[in-house]
Amino acid sequence: MSASVETRVIGGRKAELALTGLLFLAPLATAAAPRLTWLFLLLVAGGLLLGAWRRTGDWRQLFQPHPVCMAALAVVLYAFLSAAWSPDPGGTLGKAALLLGAVLLTFAGGNAAAAWDKAELRRATLAFALGALLGALYILAGILTRDSLRRAAESVVTLLSPDSGAPASTKFKPEFLRRSVTMLVLHLWPALLAVTALVRPSRRLAFTLLVFAAVSIPVFFSGRESAQLALVGSVLAFVLASVWRRGMPRLLAAAWCLAFVAVLPLTLSAYQAEWHMEESLPKSARARVILWGHTAERVFENPWIGVGADATAEITKRSVADQPKGYIAPRTTGPHAHNLFLQIWFELGLVGAVLAAVAGAAIALRIASLSPEVRPFAAATFATFGISVAFAWGIWQTWLICGVALAALYLLVTERAAGPGGEADRQPGNSSG
Repeated sequence: MSASVETRVIGGRKAELALTGLLFLAPLATAAAPRLTWLFLLLVAGGLLLGAWRRTGDWRQLFQPHPVCMAALAVVLYAFLSAAWSPDPGGTLGKAALLLGAVLLTFAGGNAAAAWDKAELRRATLAFALGALLGALYILAGILTRDSLRRAAESVVTLLSPDSGAPASTKFKPEFLRRSVTMLVLHLWPALLAVTALVRPSRRLAFTLLVFAAVSIPVFFSGRESAQLALVGSVLAFVLASVWRRGMPRLLAAAWCLAFVAVLPLTLSAYQAEWHMEESLPKSARARVILWGHTAERVFENPWIGVGADATAEITKRSVADQPKGYIAPRTTGPHAHNLFLQIWFELGLVGAVLAAVAGAAIALRIASLSPEVRPFAAATFATFGISVAFAWGIWQTWLICGVALAALYLLVTERAAGPGGEADRQPGNSSG
């Protein structure tokens, strides 16, 4: 073996070990501390890009334009433009830059995966599945031990605290699970894809059930309705996509676009029907009706271009909220709408709603180009995201943007690993799994 070939082989092994380690740590660390998603997005995408560059030596192959990427970048460009009329232009530019980075890293990292050897990616994706399983078990252990594990970890490493600079908590606070269980559901379907595609048939069912149980148990113990709905909805999407693989991407695209059309009349109708006064409804649901109804009303103040990306919190600070008698919460737009579709209408107007609808539909339709075995898992992941952001979270939160980008990368890497000739049952001598 020549010196140059030997150097490439050694370098390739180091790159494989680095990627395997990153894909093992990423789901484990981001489940335990979701605010680290930005760091692991950089590391995982960077590892894929550097490894691909060592193999091809051509950066241009990693940044090839794609219609889906162009549709996503159109949303980013409009978010940048909205800084011109935003009450917080600095904050708007910062969030637009964050979204730009996440989009570029996701698409470039997905392209880079195609340059890797399938055997290398098989080991790395199996490590990811193991990390996702351990991350779910960590959250479950935190619930069963009333959060003692997390409090102990925070006392040693303050970076693990959900709030930067916050001291370690001394009491059990279930709200720490809000972000973690969302991350678990985002990890679920890429991890199940890795297990079903790469684990030996004799062990496949057991590992599949183990991963699913490890995620679903803490999700339902957490009491987080948005994560529970996302889990149930993603299971339904998986089942439908398994029996209707060609039509399910079109259904997801249509549902995504319909959500932008229906969100204003639905939220206004619920508010005008005074659902927020129904004492039979949970307090959280009544508060959502007030928040959504008031935000929907204010959409019509700037219906065409919106108020600016991530400007809701600044507008709320400048407003005086009133709380009529019988209202469980004040009439306010809050820091964000807790609904992606409504938040985009309020902040980016009709123009932004159309661009976001097109981008989301393009991503959903892209599922049809994946291999038939991968489509149900991709459809379930898309449904997880769509349902999660329909009932919770602000769309410009750093951990959420980067967490969704990581989930997309996990799917793309696993699809490459599980491609033709990559399945465990086609390689009886493979020791993986």
